Amino acid sequence: MAIFKRKKKQGSAESFKFVNEINLPLTSFGNNISKSDVVKIAIDRIASQCAKLKPRYIKKANDKTVTEKSGKLSFILKHQPNEVMTPYQFIYMVITTLLMNDNAFIYPMFDGSTGEIKALYPLKPSIVEPIIDSGGSYYLKFSFDREESFSIPYENVIHIKRFYHTNQIFGGSSSKGDQEALLKTIQINENVLQGIDNALKSSMQIKGLLKMSAMLSETDKKKQLDSFNEILKESIRNKGSSIIPVDLKGDYVPLTTDPKLIDKDTLEFLQSKILDYFGVSVPIFNSKYTEDEFNSFYEQTIEPLAIQMSEAFSLGLLTQNEIMRGEEIIFYSERLQYASWNTKVTAIEKLN
Repeated sequence: MAIFKRKKKQGSAESFKFVNEINLPLTSFGNNISKSDVVKIAIDRIASQCAKLKPRYIKKANDKTVTEKSGKLSFILKHQPNEVMTPYQFIYMVITTLLMNDNAFIYPMFDGSTGEIKALYPLKPSIVEPIIDSGGSYYLKFSFDREESFSIPYENVIHIKRFYHTNQIFGGSSSKGDQEALLKTIQINENVLQGIDNALKSSMQIKGLLKMSAMLSETDKKKQLDSFNEILKESIRNKGSSIIPVDLKGDYVPLTTDPKLIDKDTLEFLQSKILDYFGVSVPIFNSKYTEDEFNSFYEQTIEPLAIQMSEAFSLGLLTQNEIMRGEEIIFYSERLQYASWNTKVTAIEKLN
């Protein structure tokens, strides 16, 4: 895969040194949290809403949109980011990767001769290593599962981050991101669910004892048990009843099982801790929300991602001169299209 450098780099690429030598730890990717169904649904709620955002290449003047730019970049953003993805699928994958790993990387492929954008590819590396050369330029070395690796200038990569507060380059506080607290909650939740499953299984295992009134050999005991089971099956099959007659040789003693289940409040508390980590409320998670609840979810969770994508795509796809001329990439929402009638009327009144 060829790399087209839009901006001239200074310094020798042969004098790389690993950035971890100056206390910038590596970032490795993991997907353990995806084993939780609550996590999967929460991520889907965010990614599916972000995928509805409309990426556009525009030019502004005096903080007002003047024109929507045309050309190959505009077509890629609006219609086909790469050979196998629609814009919805592209954004959905980018956001899912971000929420799973605290980082998402998109590689813009440019034509080596014309400099024109060809496609946008979400990357799914197993390890990302930051590198700096003697001239102070940053690179990212991407390693993939098939033992392939590529070093790409950082300025030629679109990088979206989450929980960006400790590491100089990556989102997350360590090489594993900020998932340790979440994994603890997921493990507790999994233990609780397994406990419920085991309690239900135990309640359906031993229902009673067949007490023999005489001394029997092991062979005779087995014959008596087989006979009891056969009579019970026949009674259920033919009469729909689990009540059967027992002669004087045997006495059936029922056993009472009392499995202890976790209360509803505990289950809801554990689920809410996972949802809070992603900024998803219970109504959003259950897809039973009011307009106000969705607006709150949008402003708290979706809008910050839209702003970050707009900034990252603008820096990754446009030159400084283009940005200074008022050109930028935006991800905007058509929320008014899905708003209630009262909200639409209020918005129209404000415009008049």
